[in-house]
Amino acid sequence: MNIPMTPPIQLESISKCYRIFQNPQDRFKQALLDRFQNVLGRKTASPLYREHWALRDVSFELQPGEAVGILGRNGAGKSTLLQIIAGTLQPTAGNVKTSGRITALLELGSGFNPEFTGRENVFLNAQILGLSKEETLARFDDIASFADIGDFIDQPVKTYSSGMMMRLAFAVQTAVQPKVLIVDEALSVGDMFFQTKCMARIKRLINDGVSLLFVSHDIGTVRQICKRALILDQGNMLYFGDVSKGADIYTHTYLASYNQRAQLADTVEQTSRASLVPVDGMSIPSGQLKGDDEMSTGSATQGNKDWKVLVSDRSLFNRKCNFERLGNGGAKFLNVCLVGESGQTDSFSFGEKVTLFQLAKFGSALSNINASYKIRTPPGVDVVFGDTRMFGDLNQRYNENEHYVFAWEFNLTLGHGSYNITSALAHPPDGLGRDWEFVDFVPISCEFIVLPREPAMIDGLTAWDANLSVRWLNETID
Repeated sequence: MNIPMTPPIQLESISKCYRIFQNPQDRFKQALLDRFQNVLGRKTASPLYREHWALRDVSFELQPGEAVGILGRNGAGKSTLLQIIAGTLQPTAGNVKTSGRITALLELGSGFNPEFTGRENVFLNAQILGLSKEETLARFDDIASFADIGDFIDQPVKTYSSGMMMRLAFAVQTAVQPKVLIVDEALSVGDMFFQTKCMARIKRLINDGVSLLFVSHDIGTVRQICKRALILDQGNMLYFGDVSKGADIYTHTYLASYNQRAQLADTVEQTSRASLVPVDGMSIPSGQLKGDDEMSTGSATQGNKDWKVLVSDRSLFNRKCNFERLGNGGAKFLNVCLVGESGQTDSFSFGEKVTLFQLAKFGSALSNINASYKIRTPPGVDVVFGDTRMFGDLNQRYNENEHYVFAWEFNLTLGHGSYNITSALAHPPDGLGRDWEFVDFVPISCEFIVLPREPAMIDGLTAWDANLSVRWLNETID
């Protein structure tokens, strides 16, 4: 007999009202009025405040192992709702039922003692979340490795940047095996590499049966990881159901006020464009890689002599490449980078002609190798893919202990934002029922930013090449 599982979160008609006073003195006066009214049992005067309902009559259930995205504009009540669920805020009306361990990433740094070191805060937070000292010790290395803040783990948290604080908080909250994980836009302060790591861990937790409440303004991210969506507007629940329909409702709600926000949006766009600068900028040293002969694996590399500007300092690649890397060791990528019209950088203009270089060393003589790249958003949405099979040539033979450069040329017609590149070397299946064999697979081999398009930003992940013609039809069509 199947026993129904208890939803880890059940909300029944949750409402939250705040009193808004015109000045601080009125708050004290109102407290006295409230006391007299309670004693006399009747209303003696008009209130000195106005009511602001952050939430009104919100009800839903979160099922075990379910991911629910919460969408809404600023001021819709998203953060208030999460604080009520996490227990840090009491509702004005309604009931909240929760079961199991709930971990929450809400306000940055909440739960951390600024005077304690990162190590001390790990043990403090783990104890609050119900772990013993022995259990925390067993998980500490994994927490410190994921946070990746180096020696700062033994420095006071008050010396941390916002990104470092977020790294440590996320590592702790996701390492304690929660039943429910609540994330409120917190990951936006992390760098691209850390955001990608976080999304990978969130997906793994969901697969392991952890329920997720995820607040984000990024509809693409919500579509990617959530099955259902809750849409809030001015404290009211507009919709709760399938994520695709919910995303459409949110988009419609957002665009309905676009004309009123147009002037502000123009200002924000100009500010954002001015603040986008190359991340971890790299210089282009002169030099030449081992092996001068240019390989002939398809048109993507023919006639391309720019590979000689591949950066010799591989520290940036080495810092990222081992995250969930796999392969049989027959060959390994040594460096992956992008070179644009102005040289090697992490920041490119829309439509800029770029070359993606993948430097690999083959430890064994190999053939039938498929080299590929995939461009993804930080949450893991696949945008662009390319591999050597597209050029119809897998017969290239790679010699033992030799270096080879795969150079891919394309115009970067992507929507503005952050991206990362997956690089892979693999043997395609050589028969029915066989699978791919990965020689080297690097999930995050390179990162870059595409700046907003100068004339106007594109509304989508990418814009492809197309020819447009408009004709006048001199006839009547019923």
